[in-house]
Amino acid sequence: MTSYTIQIWNQSQAARSYVLFLQQPDLAANAGSPQVYTNAWATFASVTNGGFDRITFDETVYAYWSKAPVGSQALSGGVAQVDTQTTDTVAFSGGSPTGFTTVTSPGSAQPGSFAIVTGSDFTPSNGYVLGMARMGATPIPVPVMTFPALPNMVSSIRPIHTYYVAVGDYQPGEVVDVALASVTAEIDFTGRAQTTATVIQQADGTFSVTYS
Repeated sequence: MTSYTIQIWNQSQAARSYVLFLQQPDLAANAGSPQVYTNAWATFASVTNGGFDRITFDETVYAYWSKAPVGSQALSGGVAQVDTQTTDTVAFSGGSPTGFTTVTSPGSAQPGSFAIVTGSDFTPSNGYVLGMARMGATPIPVPVMTFPALPNMVSSIRPIHTYYVAVGDYQPGEVVDVALASVTAEIDFTGRAQTTATVIQQADGTFSVTYS
């Protein structure tokens, strides 16, 4: 599997903290259009002027669940590795024990997607959150998009290989207010032979991106 690197070089003349987040995956749900949240994936705190940091990753994705109000740090939850090429389907149980019970591969998700299927053993008041996670800087995958779970819900999630860097002080998994991230750098590896993107923030606050 191909590895990718995104590196950030701060030339803004001041120390900055940066957040890396993903373009929201396409979500198709039989329960309508749930509110979808973008979560901070990788964070780079207090990068000094002239300093740099980086993350190396592949395209492995995970189905994700947690029990926490949207936007707060999850204290418990779980993941299941999925393969979008085989349209894997993951079953979620809100009963006891709570979590993903089976991964069916090949599954019945839409092409290029994976699906999470919930049962009738919980109610919205349980506060479960579902979504997609990616491996970041910690040994545990980090949620990159989340949405409230509903019973008897089939959610098909198609990842998009596009990433954004913005100035901001976040914790991994924290919800990002994308509307406030008015100045971002877009990194799109789709169809590119290059596997490294270098993001530079200039003295005027703007970003430039080069690939190598």
